[in-house]
Amino acid sequence: MEQAEAKPRKIIDLTTYGTVVGFLCIEVLALISFYLGHSFLLYGILSVVLVALLLLVTFRQIKKDGITTFAFFLFPVFVFGLLTALSQFNYSSVGAIGVAESVFVPIALTCLGLAGFLSSYIKGFKIKQVMIVIYGALAIFVLINLFITMIYYVPFYTLIYKNSYIVYNGKPSVLPIGSMAYMLFGFQVEEVTIEYWSLFPSILLTSVIPLFFIKFKENKRDFLIYLSYAVLAFLSLLFTISKYTIITDVVLVMGIAIIVLAGKIKKSRDILNGMMIAAGIILVLVLIFVFLIAQTSWGFTAGIKNFISSKEILNRLFIANRFASKAIVIFQDLFSSFKLFGVPVGGYDYLYPNGVQQEVSNIWLFDNLLSSGLFGAVFFLGALVIGIRRLFKYLKENEDDESDRYLIAGYVLGFLAVSLLLFSYRPLVNSDKLFPFFTSSPLLVAIFLLGYTFNRTIKVKEEEPKPAEEVKVEVEEEKDEKVITL
Repeated sequence: MEQAEAKPRKIIDLTTYGTVVGFLCIEVLALISFYLGHSFLLYGILSVVLVALLLLVTFRQIKKDGITTFAFFLFPVFVFGLLTALSQFNYSSVGAIGVAESVFVPIALTCLGLAGFLSSYIKGFKIKQVMIVIYGALAIFVLINLFITMIYYVPFYTLIYKNSYIVYNGKPSVLPIGSMAYMLFGFQVEEVTIEYWSLFPSILLTSVIPLFFIKFKENKRDFLIYLSYAVLAFLSLLFTISKYTIITDVVLVMGIAIIVLAGKIKKSRDILNGMMIAAGIILVLVLIFVFLIAQTSWGFTAGIKNFISSKEILNRLFIANRFASKAIVIFQDLFSSFKLFGVPVGGYDYLYPNGVQQEVSNIWLFDNLLSSGLFGAVFFLGALVIGIRRLFKYLKENEDDESDRYLIAGYVLGFLAVSLLLFSYRPLVNSDKLFPFFTSSPLLVAIFLLGYTFNRTIKVKEEEPKPAEEVKVEVEEEKDEKVITL
């Protein structure tokens, strides 16, 4: 008897579940974009689950060369998160985040960047749908905040009541009415600073970028969707305009105009790269100059500071303004033990170098020196340089639509620019609790998008068409065989 043939073992092809995991990925991004108050711990847990599922459905497609290149971006992000988690900044009396959440700082940042990289391997994962959902969740959040704020106040109340205060039990409010707004903070409504409130409609305003690339007749649905997002953002910023937010609004509009021009005029892309490099060099030179002014213990810098302070224009540029004054305090004793690994928040003045208590500047470029120390801040800037460089490459060569590519650039660069000018670490008016930059929802989404652009540019490089090789076809002649019968 012939033995029965053994039935082949069924191998479960996990790649068939890629569409489901891609949908889950979009839902996680929507949840983060909607901003459930201070839910960083939730975001961190979801990022771990998401990466685990993405690895299961994409591990056969991962290319070693791509991972090696991506590691140059992901590693400094992880180091920044790790130094932030280990810093005493998170365990002080005022507090930034809890012990459990601190553990998830490097995990969430790294996993979301890796999730963006892996999601690009999923065939059904369309970045067009992803961006519509991200901006849709953000638009719903902004609409709710605008609706709540207008219930309490009226349009342009920030100008009408800028010097008026609300009296609670005979005591005036901490901030004037013109400096406050109402926001859905988790599952309750909270009074927040107008600077923090304006961050979200500012990011939403970048949704105007696709309108310059989408043809209305060819794609009416997407055009109208992004138009509604942009109108909502514009009305939100207009009804709550203030002397603080108008600066960020102007800078944001100028940045959007530059991005659009770079997309419409092909030669201007090189100009955009040149402008970014020039802006970076100027920023570094200004920071070095301000750092020298801050060194009060150095003899030769005292003469420079006295000369600048004696000139009204120079004094306003380098000393007596919000940015320089905050930087000067933070730059003092930059190489001390506190600044190398982050400083505590609150406490007694004698704990600090020079007896000057370190307060947050609401500028992420400087506040990273407090939260993660000098080493962490340098690693974060390194990751940004690598990520933005890859983002520019993504703008030049990719099969994704131009509207999506430049919208991603608008989201990432718009958020970083607005936060560089104005980011409120203490958003709650009636609380001293800190909500640092590294736990903000837009940053998590931006890191995901940078991870996505990495994989897309790597694929483009690997899929370059090769020159066709000449194929030689050899035809063998059939030979008649003679059969000899004996």
